[in-house]
Amino acid sequence: MRILQAVGISSAWAIGAGSVADIYPVEERGRPLAIYNTGSFTGPMFGPLVGGFLVERWGWRSVFWMLFAIGCVSLLLIVFVMEETYRQETKWNTEKEDMMNGDEGTTIRSSSNQTVVITRKMNPLAALALLRHPFVFICAMATGFSFGAMFAIENMLPPLYTSMYNLSSGIIGLTFLSPGLGEVFGSLFSGHLSHYYLHCAITKRGYAIPEDRLAMNLWPAAFILNPLSLSLWGWSVALGWSVWVSIIMFCIQCFAMVQIFNPTMAFLVDAVPGRGASVMAAANLIRMIWSCILSLIANPMTEAIGPGWVTFFFGILNLAWAFMILILKIKGPQIRQYSGY
Repeated sequence: MRILQAVGISSAWAIGAGSVADIYPVEERGRPLAIYNTGSFTGPMFGPLVGGFLVERWGWRSVFWMLFAIGCVSLLLIVFVMEETYRQETKWNTEKEDMMNGDEGTTIRSSSNQTVVITRKMNPLAALALLRHPFVFICAMATGFSFGAMFAIENMLPPLYTSMYNLSSGIIGLTFLSPGLGEVFGSLFSGHLSHYYLHCAITKRGYAIPEDRLAMNLWPAAFILNPLSLSLWGWSVALGWSVWVSIIMFCIQCFAMVQIFNPTMAFLVDAVPGRGASVMAAANLIRMIWSCILSLIANPMTEAIGPGWVTFFFGILNLAWAFMILILKIKGPQIRQYSGY
């Protein structure tokens, strides 16, 4: 049932960014993408808080009844309120006079006498082919490690806070306000800077390139805030420091994670025109695989070597891939050209 639930959730992750790309041109896309991601990050802020008190008051089944009701409301809104946003984005090939349109893979071949429209068959696995491009793979891996580390801490937190600080499930739910606030404010902050730096690049250069999305806010987050806050979260718990230290560190880690996540995802949507949903789906696959792996190994590793060394290891993984994003920032146009974009 959890697998089926995740299948339903995945549609919003993939299609949401594609819908934003359909509605807004490149120069106006940064802030709407940030607002869209803010909605996704609001759940982790309020979900554990509400769920913790529901469990204490009515038991664990009440959580799933609440989720069932929310799912029904969401379905009604999607069916009766949400409009279709798909539009044809074109990429011209002057040699072959072919025009590729959108995620549907429709090719229009024109000649002096006639126009022939060829519609390809839908292939649900076609998005995975995008992972063969180095710039897509780098972004997917970098966000996978930062996102996965957050998921790992969420798994480590309840048993550690119960054993080390003797907190109830309701109070543990309250502590999740910290990462939620980091994600929400981080997303809004990132969206504002994405818009600002993109327009600065347009003013200076006369046009924008996808690498402009990898703005200044990404680098201190990727190289300092994210790995440092990860390591300090684990060591503060391992050494028995005040619970407020780990709460603040989790907030900083989630803030930093969003500074990595939002720019790289906006970069991918801009770098693969007309296939925003497909490239997001491909990146989501890698991100969720690493989220699964890091969450799966976090608690067994904690029992074996302690939370300090576990989160230090996660921080090193994130730091290593920060250098890969830096290479993408410097050599991005050449890397994309190698892939045909």
